[in-house]
Amino acid sequence: MIALIACDRRHHGATASFYYWKTAYEPNRIEKHALAQIGAKRLFVRIMDIDTQGPQGEAVPVSAITFREPLPDSLALVPVVYIINNVLKDLSAGQQEELAGRIIDFVTAKVKQAGKTGFDELQIDCDWTASTRDAYFGFLKAIRARMADSVRLSATLRLHQVRNRRSSGVPPVDRTLLMCYNMGNLRKPGEHNSIIDLREMDTYLKDFLSEYPLPMDMALPLFSWSVVFRKGQYTGISKRLDPRMLSDTSVFARDAESSLYRLKVALPAAGLQQGDVVRREQTRWEDLSAAADFLARYKRKERFTLLFYHLDNQVFKSFSDEQLQEIVHRF
Repeated sequence: MIALIACDRRHHGATASFYYWKTAYEPNRIEKHALAQIGAKRLFVRIMDIDTQGPQGEAVPVSAITFREPLPDSLALVPVVYIINNVLKDLSAGQQEELAGRIIDFVTAKVKQAGKTGFDELQIDCDWTASTRDAYFGFLKAIRARMADSVRLSATLRLHQVRNRRSSGVPPVDRTLLMCYNMGNLRKPGEHNSIIDLREMDTYLKDFLSEYPLPMDMALPLFSWSVVFRKGQYTGISKRLDPRMLSDTSVFARDAESSLYRLKVALPAAGLQQGDVVRREQTRWEDLSAAADFLARYKRKERFTLLFYHLDNQVFKSFSDEQLQEIVHRF
């Protein structure tokens, strides 16, 4: 089956790869195997976040990646820069130009650290709003002006920016990347999955996806997480809770067959208190498969990159090589 899919890959429209969203580049054996099996030629690597954490509240790089080994010659690097929306508030034209210059310099240095002489695409990730749109688009133009014409500039899109493009605007870039995850209300308590929701995709994309005026790549999720609520209020995503503990009935009480687990006792090591409610959100195979079918049905018929978020050995405990290749084959 693997060979059949691999042989047929040239006949359909998707070229597959992954996001790499960690602070150190040192992929393990499992992650390198996944790249090879999916036939990746490029890797989309988060270089840094940009946030207002400078001494005077200015925009500075945060959690920048370190390349502890170079990318192989067979794998091109697409740098990705995530910009917190708050950075864009009241950003003057001069500040847009300055920020663009500093980002290009920083990215160029990191690409060299990765063992590459250059890059053919730079992606900017930002969930801009109506109040920051003009500053963001001005910043993108400043970035574009500093790059060679041969280098593509791409920007991420959320679902609402596709449906509401008349108010959200269309970014001045060469390509877009539609993020088909984190589409629900993470902070809303109760039983739902904010990672992937087919009803949300239908509402925001069905009548709007094919009409979007720019070429579009797409990304699908592979991750899961534990969302914590305390006294009905969202408190965050627990990174210290081992999800295997959720099945321990001496620690958690589960609401029937739901994704909600209430703590019977405190778990100080995980930062959890007695009475906290944990909602376990997962990307299930049936949802991933249905999302791929939906996108294949409504997207324009053009070649594109299909990204999986993200390259991490833990996600491959839930998804096999054959399953990921089947998703690519849907297109």
